[in-house]
Amino acid sequence: MHRHTQTVFGRRWFLRGALGATVGLPFLESLAPRSARAQALTPPKRFLCFFNCNGVNMKRFFPSSFGALTPESFVGTALEPLSAFAPRSLIPRGIHAVPRGYNLDGGAGDDHAKGMGHKLTAQFLADTPDEYALGISVDQAIANAVNPQGRQALTLRVGRKKDGVLGHISYTGPQEPVTGENNPWLAYQDFMGLGTEAGESVIPDAEALRRRSVLDLVNREFDDLRSADLSRSDQQKIEAHFDSIRDVEVSLAASVGCNLGAATEADLLAFETVNVDSDSEFARLTRLQIDVIALSLACDHTRSATLQIGNGAGGPIFTWDGMHHKYNHHKLSHGTTLDDGGDEVQGYEQMLFDIDTWHMKQFAYLLTRLDAYQEGDGTSVLDNSVIVYANELSDGRAHDFKDLPWIIVGGAGYFKQGEYVQVTEYDPMRGIEAPHNKLLTMFMNAVGIPTTNFGGEKSLAGEFELLKA
Repeated sequence: MHRHTQTVFGRRWFLRGALGATVGLPFLESLAPRSARAQALTPPKRFLCFFNCNGVNMKRFFPSSFGALTPESFVGTALEPLSAFAPRSLIPRGIHAVPRGYNLDGGAGDDHAKGMGHKLTAQFLADTPDEYALGISVDQAIANAVNPQGRQALTLRVGRKKDGVLGHISYTGPQEPVTGENNPWLAYQDFMGLGTEAGESVIPDAEALRRRSVLDLVNREFDDLRSADLSRSDQQKIEAHFDSIRDVEVSLAASVGCNLGAATEADLLAFETVNVDSDSEFARLTRLQIDVIALSLACDHTRSATLQIGNGAGGPIFTWDGMHHKYNHHKLSHGTTLDDGGDEVQGYEQMLFDIDTWHMKQFAYLLTRLDAYQEGDGTSVLDNSVIVYANELSDGRAHDFKDLPWIIVGGAGYFKQGEYVQVTEYDPMRGIEAPHNKLLTMFMNAVGIPTTNFGGEKSLAGEFELLKA
């Protein structure tokens, strides 16, 4: 093996170049020792939650009938951008949050707080001003068990950071929230080994600045890899991989109008301080965060991640891609001009539908990026991952915790695909329940972590057998 490549747990490889730059590689069958080829061809299982806030327009979100999903199933719904992935999607219907909202199970926090803090933990909230969840979230539990080098789950977000439970979905333990990184440049630096342990930026010397592109920093190592005895398929993989990295770098650089190959110190400093809190950057930052998270999963930097779009009881004012709203997402979720009260906004349901559709376009972009990475057994990163869409609430106007929107794509061989399944009709008076912690339990099992009951004291053991492959 060439001297500039090293193994990661005997399964993955990376290039290490100048300034500590580290570029992870997709699975390359040619690099696996012959005696270990069969084992190496088993790709890792991964988990990713794409999380939205404030609920959805329930009237136009779901397919019209249960059963097999085809591209036509999504026509006229907010899910239409996912049409190409219909045969690989699973939509369970009738699942409710646990602990339950509307104070049915008690506990701290209003329904917005519960919708955020309960979603990936299934735990009560602390009776403190921050109201943080009282347990670990499923993404971090998965990371603890399967992540390379013991890394925490990758936690990214879009939009301004917010203190308290409304700004967090990921937890390493009771009242230990993880604040998602909202600057894709800093997330990219950390991923590529150009940041400090604390995730802070590193500005090298002037000569290094002129070679800031990670691909430039590992150019010698990349040339060595190209000269190795790789199969044609593996050669195509690494070329596509490095093209993808270059595309991400170009997109990042375009955010401040600089070229990474000839960046000045002022350019880079401006880049690192770009206003990631501004609504005007929201759409572009969403795509960049997706690019970073897709690369991170494909290179086995992480096997568990979350991407949080906006904040609970908040969110941006959507003024892009044909939307010209005057009120932020939270206000529109209630159809009013104020966060609490105010006049009704005419046409708010169409505005919510447009927001939901925009979110699905971003979700589809993520799925497309993951599907482009082929694994050693002919599957893709998407096939071997549990990619989940989740939302804080169902009907935002009612702060409803029932009949939550969940979408599972890929499924890692554990979940059914291409089906719209009615799990139950939730009715608290009859006691027919489908607590969402059973989904969290299934996510754990899907990535190879035996679990019978993920969550807190109100959680129920078991899985939704109807959803298993």
